[in-house]
Amino acid sequence: TVKLIRHIFGDQEEIGFKYLKILYENPKQILPVLILVSSERETGKTTFLNWIYMLFGENSVLISPQELTSNFNSGYATKNIVMIDETVIEKSTSVEKLKSLATAKTISVSQKFVAQYSVPFFGKLIICTNKEKDFMRIDEEEIRFWIRKIKVIEGEQNTNIEYDLYEEIPKFLKYISQMPHIDITRSRMVFTKDEIKTHELSEVKDESKSGLRKEIE
Repeated sequence: TVKLIRHIFGDQEEIGFKYLKILYENPKQILPVLILVSSERETGKTTFLNWIYMLFGENSVLISPQELTSNFNSGYATKNIVMIDETVIEKSTSVEKLKSLATAKTISVSQKFVAQYSVPFFGKLIICTNKEKDFMRIDEEEIRFWIRKIKVIEGEQNTNIEYDLYEEIPKFLKYISQMPHIDITRSRMVFTKDEIKTHELSEVKDESKSGLRKEIE
């Protein structure tokens, strides 16, 4: 489990542990949108999503990008962790919807043959994509996204890793429950923009600039 966390969060391992502790102990707390990017295969992104599902069960859900843009949202409206795999978000309306979900306190549930109704929304977003720089447009001022590039797993691969992760869940949950208390008052999303700022985020912001601005620069 520690090897997986170190692989996913790298030099931000400490923040990664805090992020997981808050996911487990403070389900109502807003957190940044975690985005794992890599153009390469066999990096462990999907294993991480599967592990999150092992930890949180029916409190989490894996949806497609199409479900995010669909008019019907009952599949994820009541979930605490919303995971989206193989994501490319091209339409500006979809980007705005994603940003809105990241900080929304309520959501209008829309499902077939049922009148819309509102419920509190505590969804945390985890996104995986093979596009490293152009999976969506992110403005220069945006502070809701935590982007990490995941490297290929080196050395001999553990083909039983998901079984091993499952077996370690009780010990892992005990470990994070015994971690020091985290001050969640420093920022609306717990972590400051400097803490979750990464080179990958800067690259996506640069790629998101208009063609004219790039030419002028």
